[in-house]
Amino acid sequence: MTRNVSDVLTMMRLILSRRNANDPDSTNDVFLKYLNDFVSLTMSDEVRLFEQFGTLTFDIDETNTTGVYTFNDLGISQKFVSITGDAFISWTDATSGYTSWNHLCVYQNPGQFFSYWGVDNEDILTLGMPTEVLFYGNEFTFRTIPDQEYTVTMYGYKKNDDFSTEGNPELDFDYHLRFYAYGAALNYAMDYRYSDTAIDSLKRDYAREKNRMLKHAHNQIVTTRGFPSF
Repeated sequence: MTRNVSDVLTMMRLILSRRNANDPDSTNDVFLKYLNDFVSLTMSDEVRLFEQFGTLTFDIDETNTTGVYTFNDLGISQKFVSITGDAFISWTDATSGYTSWNHLCVYQNPGQFFSYWGVDNEDILTLGMPTEVLFYGNEFTFRTIPDQEYTVTMYGYKKNDDFSTEGNPELDFDYHLRFYAYGAALNYAMDYRYSDTAIDSLKRDYAREKNRMLKHAHNQIVTTRGFPSF
């Protein structure tokens, strides 16, 4: 059965005993803000679900003389919380029209990356096909600096988008309902200084709903046939 944002807000009211939607501290707008903060900030950092795993594809070229790209530079609206070690770079030969690809090594430690490549030295770097990239914060730093257009493909865990304030959006996955409600309610209770007893109770409830949701992800994974790593 489809679940909507309104179902989450209703459950939050029951959990928090804030059933009066006219109370300025517990309007639907206030509750929706807590829901969005939980979904896009807390949840994205706290759990890694197979539903969040996806592909990130974008183009880079020689017009960028530093090799540094932000999400905004690349026009990427869907942010990624983490990138796995698997990434590829592809390009098309202008003469033959054939497309080739190569593995792209991903770093997430700036110290390790720049200890090899150096800093503030873009003017002496030779242009060519990038072989390594640093993903840190909201930036990608490619080395070496691209000499033509390349397509980069990465894999990782995406940050959840906020729910729209317009209408009554559907939840992407209905079994997230209770996890959303208890997670957002817990943050609300802490900010509004509920009693320690009430917060401790909510923490236990939240942990139970988190485990229940993760079991769903686990059951999905165990039905997948393994494959050799060699």
